[in-house]
Amino acid sequence: MSFSGTAVAADLPIVTKAPSATPDYSPRYWLEADFLSWTVTGDRLPALVTTSPTGTPAPFAGVLGVPGTTVLFGNSTANDDWRVGGRLAGGYWFDPSHKTGIEVSFFDLANASSLFNANSGGTPILAQPFTNAVTGTQNAFFSAFPGAFSGAVSANDTSRLLGASIIFRQDIGWWGSERFSALIGYRYLRSSDGLGVSSSTVPAPGQLAVPPGTTILVNDSFNAASNFNGIDLGAIGESKSGPWVLEWRASIAIGANLSNAQINGSTTIGGVTQQGGFLALSSNIGNYNQTTFAAVPELNLKVGYQLTPHWRVVAGYDVLYWTGVLRAGNLIDTTINPNLLPPPLGGGPQRPQALLNTSPLIAQGFNVGLRTDF
Repeated sequence: MSFSGTAVAADLPIVTKAPSATPDYSPRYWLEADFLSWTVTGDRLPALVTTSPTGTPAPFAGVLGVPGTTVLFGNSTANDDWRVGGRLAGGYWFDPSHKTGIEVSFFDLANASSLFNANSGGTPILAQPFTNAVTGTQNAFFSAFPGAFSGAVSANDTSRLLGASIIFRQDIGWWGSERFSALIGYRYLRSSDGLGVSSSTVPAPGQLAVPPGTTILVNDSFNAASNFNGIDLGAIGESKSGPWVLEWRASIAIGANLSNAQINGSTTIGGVTQQGGFLALSSNIGNYNQTTFAAVPELNLKVGYQLTPHWRVVAGYDVLYWTGVLRAGNLIDTTINPNLLPPPLGGGPQRPQALLNTSPLIAQGFNVGLRTDF
């Protein structure tokens, strides 16, 4: 028996193989640790300790402007040498192509300090110069003078700088092989300085109305701090060539400096302490606050070498300029009314004053570090 006709295929399911999707292993997080070696604008100090050749008459010894007077401490900037520090930064990309992200960073520089110590039995002469507010003439306060006073003077100026930021980053396009991104975020900076000047003096019998052998201790302290808070705007350019990565970043933060000054002084005579030292008296002792507008432009240049797909060594240069910073040296008024020195007699102008002068601060230097993407 034979059959003829058209063969009909049964309706069978058609199975197709879906294309294999490549898993997205593009790192979304990154972390970088940098070692910093920076310089910071020093704290400008007036002349605080002077000396003169032995034999100089008392009315001229240690007095500024008199031939032979030498400044031992001050009349210069303190803490403007290189200092080390560290910076930690990290971020997260919202998309696998790294077009939009957020980053945070924090840096801190080690404290810088300038120390001065001198003691004398009378020779050499040790003095603290000032302008007499009553007479308008230059004078000096002795800690050591031949046949009249023996003693010591010490001073210490310390400085610290730190900062932090949180930034949103958005790609804005390419120019040739260079990728550009816009930045907007928040910036914080803190600068703090502390200056202390102390003297210990033992007058010879008959020099002052105190019992023989009495020690007079005088302490002055000036502390200044500025805290910047502002909005940060900027741009980043990045280009790659093989394992090399070159990046520049330019930004400017605009906001306010919240500054604080603390001025204190004390004099201890025979174990009894009174308010008021030498540079810090009743006319300027206190706690002071001020708020001023400030701007912080900054430029960063960085080159990196990709060691592995997830590790990169980096090195670069940073510079920032911060306006309106309150420094300890700017608080000092060297015009003094002797009638306010402890024990105060009263009368005359209220000097020294609480000066709240500000100045710009420049921080710049080099960095080396390591970055990982994960």
